[in-house]
Amino acid sequence: MKKTHIFLGLFLLLSLAGCAAVPEGNQVEIAPNTFVSLPSPADFGGTANVSQLITANWNGETNTLPVQLQISEKRVVLVGFSSWGTRILTLSYSGNKIEEDTLAGLGAVLPDGRQVLLNIMLTLWPAETWKPELNAIGWQMIERENHRTLLDRNGETVAEIQYDGPLLTGRIPSTIQFEQLRQHYQITINTLK
Repeated sequence: MKKTHIFLGLFLLLSLAGCAAVPEGNQVEIAPNTFVSLPSPADFGGTANVSQLITANWNGETNTLPVQLQISEKRVVLVGFSSWGTRILTLSYSGNKIEEDTLAGLGAVLPDGRQVLLNIMLTLWPAETWKPELNAIGWQMIERENHRTLLDRNGETVAEIQYDGPLLTGRIPSTIQFEQLRQHYQITINTLK
């Protein structure tokens, strides 16, 4: 049961918002009762197939999750693995549909995979592709060189994202620091070269 608790903790840390109702298509709950449309996979501006280590810090605990991220013009696929290499989650997004498959027995304890996908896309997709989607709900993303700030409709900071260098369209930085200020957790994403 301890292993299930660790998986739950890791995926909760990846969640920008609480567990959400499951809307159709590409809508994801970014805050309670506030839904945003995701940009398309092609809006990333390139392709990628990378292995990453996600280290999450929350309530004094630190956990690491290995993932494989694939981005093409037509699809985004994220596969999360246990520490012993077993696939525990697969997310697939085609631009108009999000599919999620979890390891049997973990589906009830893992949060909505849409939240995981949302965080990935907020972190990696160009800010200009987010502008119309966030403007539609009164939110905004401010980007300066190697830093992004996500603001809600009241101008309050929701998340801070720091990169190890300038974020280039279609590229994945080596190190990303993601801090969710409302839920008080930090995520470090290291891309393995």
